Amino acid sequence: MKFITTRHFIFSIGLTLLFFMGPLESTQAQISRDLRNIFESMLDDLDGDLRLKFEEALETDSSIVKLSREQFKRFRQSPVNPFDGLKSAAVNQSGTIIALKFELPDIRNRSVHPLERQNSGLLASLRPAVKNASKSSVLVYSNNRPVAMGTIFRDDGYILTKASELDDTKTIRCKLFNSIEMRARLIEINKEHDLAILKIEAAGLIPARWANQSASIGNFLLTPDPFGNVLALGTFSVPTRSTAVGQQAFLGVQPETTPDGVRVSAIQPGTASALAGLQNGDVITKLNQIVVMDSSTLVKAIRDRAPGDRIEITFSRNGQTQSTTATLAAREYSGAQAARFKMMNRLGAVPSQRYDNFPSVFQHDAPLFPEDCGGPITNLDGEIVGINIARLGRAASYAIPASTIQSVISKYESDAKLPRLNVRTRQ
Repeated sequence: MKFITTRHFIFSIGLTLLFFMGPLESTQAQISRDLRNIFESMLDDLDGDLRLKFEEALETDSSIVKLSREQFKRFRQSPVNPFDGLKSAAVNQSGTIIALKFELPDIRNRSVHPLERQNSGLLASLRPAVKNASKSSVLVYSNNRPVAMGTIFRDDGYILTKASELDDTKTIRCKLFNSIEMRARLIEINKEHDLAILKIEAAGLIPARWANQSASIGNFLLTPDPFGNVLALGTFSVPTRSTAVGQQAFLGVQPETTPDGVRVSAIQPGTASALAGLQNGDVITKLNQIVVMDSSTLVKAIRDRAPGDRIEITFSRNGQTQSTTATLAAREYSGAQAARFKMMNRLGAVPSQRYDNFPSVFQHDAPLFPEDCGGPITNLDGEIVGINIARLGRAASYAIPASTIQSVISKYESDAKLPRLNVRTRQ
């Protein structure tokens, strides 16, 4: 990170932070909704008086936070402070009130290069693939602004959407593919999956047609809107798993890159690697048939898995190729590490209000906005493989697989929380 030693300091990592000493300018620095979400996500990890300062900014709708010298120093060392360069900023003047002005880069209006995957020409060429699925999608409004997408799952007006984005459940409206807007009632919230069931007074709607098979690693995925447009193109990157906050899959080796692969220079006792029989000096060449050329490839392959996943490890020992299977364990982050990881992952994107701790999601890299979540995601054949549920970070979004969605719907129907259809909704 670059640290610019001028009166205003800019730390260019997702947020832009300026700080200065002395009287504030009279202009009002209004807080954006996206920045408001980031402030709110920081609150639980801040000390009492620092938390009060950010709560005050939220209450006054201001992106400027005023701190004393002592408070500034504590925020500078806080795990939720993502500005590494800020730690070298000297504050020597006695009695100085420091004003921190937070700004977000203009991610929403960023120009897309013609050669990028999200360029308008490429997305337009993919419209035929989502022609049918788009009619099962709706726009969801709350407080007179778009907050999410929705997925029609029954022809008698039942819709799934992302629950945590609904600001005011009394003002929900849905816009259909034919541009008709209708009032919607909140029927049920499933906190576990962050799903809400809405009901509009309509019949003959086109429900989602779920794919018979789940997507596979490397498959292209499309996010449609109700009007036949493709909002984003992504790639299926991590299989379905649970995402527990503060946990990371852990193999327990100290890797060292060599010309032949990744040499194990140390093994932590009792970890997945030790239980699988790996030894110091083994050279790992493959993980689940993924060729491991260097330490970064090994680390990424492990981090893309979840605690409890089983992986096949191919390795060389004394010139002979062998293989073993390891069950990855969970490494708990400390409170400070978890807070730091959470904040860093939010930078460079506009993440959802709830973006983690889901029992069953797969990961893809489509650059969604929070209001794009809740709607269907399809494969290139137009089959709906799931529902987008969260934008996680710079290159990661989550979707709930179709099989999980169908199980949730079936459970509500069996519990009589939804009326049964006389004719089963087509799948």
